[in-house]
Order: sequence, then structure tokens, then C-alpha cells
Amino acid sequence: MAMKKTDFAEILEKCEKIVKEMGLVIHYTHNLDPFFKGDLDGKRIFIGNHLDAEEKLFNLLHLTGHSIQWNINELLRNLGSHLYLHPDDKLLLELQTYEWQANCYALSILHKADIFNLDKWLSDKYVLDMLYLTHFYKTGKKLKRITSVAKAYPFKRKLESMPIPSFTPVPRHRTRNGLVISFD
Repeated sequence: MAMKKTDFAEILEKCEKIVKEMGLVIHYTHNLDPFFKGDLDGKRIFIGNHLDAEEKLFNLLHLTGHSIQWNINELLRNLGSHLYLHPDDKLLLELQTYEWQANCYALSILHKADIFNLDKWLSDKYVLDMLYLTHFYKTGKKLKRITSVAKAYPFKRKLESMPIPSFTPVPRHRTRNGLVISFD
């Protein structure tokens, strides 16, 4: 018996509805630096319209998680508003925790959409993203492969569904033309 293929477009639509109900605005756009896949400002989420439905879904979930963080904690907003190169190990751990928390909120959104069969998918996407990002932070180089540099700074905290706190989305200024780095 063949396995049913995941319909990412259908799941994306369900998650978009939930994200919009939170008061966030989603923009699919070509107006991003090619180095980035997405961006946010606290109220609006910008996602590259050239991405396929699976990548759009991951970026929507991930950027919604960051939008939640930005609206509930100024320290997290400040942490996420900069692109760090060569952070010390303490700052790298803070950045990894920041990314983990955003993806925990992402998992909650999937569950709120009654999607429970993509936990592993989200976790796998998050781990790869974190490995690529760790390499970039430490070296300043974009590589879409797992390197010894990334492996030297493991972050193996399992994603867990976190309650989404009540918040009012507030637009902040965008600090650059992108936030989610493209490793393609």
C-alpha cells in the first residue's frame, strides 16, 4: 500500500487561517533580498513567493513563532533583529534557544490546525535549519550541508508544543530586507 503524499498546500492554507486569526498579516512577495526566504516586522510576515508549498509552510510557521516572540518579549525582539557573525558560545546558545522556542510555537500552530502527523517533519526541518545557521553564525559562510563547525555546537533540545500567549501584533521597523537566510 502506497503512503499518502502530504498535501503541504492544504496544510499551508489551514495554518494561514490560524496565523491570520492571531492578527498577523501574511505577504507572499518577490521583494526580498535573494539571500533571504522571509522576513517579519512583528505584525507582517513576508515569505518568498518563489518557494514551494512545503517551504512556505515551514517559513510561515517559523516566522509566526518569531512574531509571537517579538510581541511578548522585547529582549527576544532585539535578539532576533540582528544578523550575528562570529558570536561567542554564550550568545550562540541564546540564539539556538531563540530558534528552538520559535519552532515550539510553530509546532503549537500545527497542532491548533489539527495537524499531528508533521511533528517529525517540523523537527527535522528545524534541526537542519539550526545546523546551517550555526555554521553561518560561526563562519559567515552559507553552506547547505552539515559541517564539523555546526556539529561542534550541537543543540539537541526536542521541540515541544508551547501554549501561545495572548498578544497584540505591533509592527516594528524591519532592520534589513530579510530574516530567514536562504542556503540554496
